[in-house]
Amino acid sequence: MKLTLYNLLLFFLFSCVVKNNNVKSQNKNLNCNENKIFKKEFYRNINIIDSLIYKKQDEHFKKSLLFISKYSHVSFESMANYARIYPGGIYKEDRIRWIEWYERNKCNDIQFKK
Repeated sequence: MKLTLYNLLLFFLFSCVVKNNNVKSQNKNLNCNENKIFKKEFYRNINIIDSLIYKKQDEHFKKSLLFISKYSHVSFESMANYARIYPGGIYKEDRIRWIEWYERNKCNDIQFKK
């Protein structure tokens, strides 16, 4: 009998915690004002860099880096090498920062800068 009451109490507490977390998650989504157009453009530029980082770093590549640099840090100083290329190792570190920046700011209705 005690075991059944204990199990019932645990079940009740667990269901309250799960329900409370779902409500918090829903409230957070209601307060989020994400600019979907900006998101699409931001990730499009990241995808361009993804596709060209180990290939020809052409004008599209550089324009994408410039676009991202308006919002998040880009290690341009790492391009001060003989080949004037953006190193893959630096890119991997920067890319993590770009995604983190977007996740932190996405609910702030990010607007395009000129």
